[in-house]
Amino acid sequence: MSCAARSSGPIEAQREMLDRSVERVTKTGVNHGTAWGTEQKGCANSFDSKDTFMQSVDRAMIETELLPVLSDAEVDALAHSMDNTGIAILRDVIPDDMLAQARSYISRELDRHGGEYFFLEGVGWVNASPLAELGRSVAFRHILKGLWERGMQRAAPDVEPRPSLRVLAGEVGLRHAGLFHYDSYVVTALVPLVIPDGPDEPHGDLVMYPNLRRVRRSVIVNILEKAVAESAWGRAVWRMPAVQRRFAARAIPMQPGNIYFFWGMRSLHANLACLPESVRSTVLFHFGDPHAGGILKRLSAWRHHVKMKRLNRMPRSHNPL
Repeated sequence: MSCAARSSGPIEAQREMLDRSVERVTKTGVNHGTAWGTEQKGCANSFDSKDTFMQSVDRAMIETELLPVLSDAEVDALAHSMDNTGIAILRDVIPDDMLAQARSYISRELDRHGGEYFFLEGVGWVNASPLAELGRSVAFRHILKGLWERGMQRAAPDVEPRPSLRVLAGEVGLRHAGLFHYDSYVVTALVPLVIPDGPDEPHGDLVMYPNLRRVRRSVIVNILEKAVAESAWGRAVWRMPAVQRRFAARAIPMQPGNIYFFWGMRSLHANLACLPESVRSTVLFHFGDPHAGGILKRLSAWRHHVKMKRLNRMPRSHNPL
């Protein structure tokens, strides 16, 4: 369906989906502990609840704080899982009431953006959102710094995590599927807020090539490698089922309430597609850019901004009303 043909129907469908999601969380809580979703077509492997290689830290560690203060051994276990499987999970650590408030916040913002994809970045939005407590969490920062130190084998920089909110919806949201990329930051924490879960509805799983490269100490090598891997033809190659089988790509279903950690700079990753009328929302906390501050890095960031602005441009015929 073209953007020109769309009416308020998809926006209403998105709002109803979010309302149902908020109601479900408020009344019954997040459906924790269910089995993972089935493998999505086009990706060679997927994680499930019985994957013996998957390591996670579950709710048993939670006491009274938003997040547990992990011991060195527990952070070691997270890093070990990221090294060996590509992912580590803290399960059921985001409270149900925070999820419900976050979904209401997303619903309001989605209305402001005409039911289409939007992206918020920086500490300003998170401090003004229902996720402010997570953004300020000392225990969360302790985990991010501890993982960075284990990944880089040196003391972590005294920097703040970089939070961003991605809401995939509408025709523009479809354009963001399969955009394989490396993060500029060593550690990435992904917090799912809204994941499509209707019958036969694509979930927009995280898909990655775990730890496909090492952290690049040279900013020039990093920029060149990203340019090749993230080019249009490069992404077309990464989407090929044969390539995904050859390099052991994995689809990772996401459950709201969990936090997913991975080596963002080392793992090539993207999200699978959702329906235009679906809503998929995640918060990303990036930590520790080893190339921050340099002129080449600023030029690379500007180039990325221009590309995203072009990607997110709405057709002239689009009318969300």
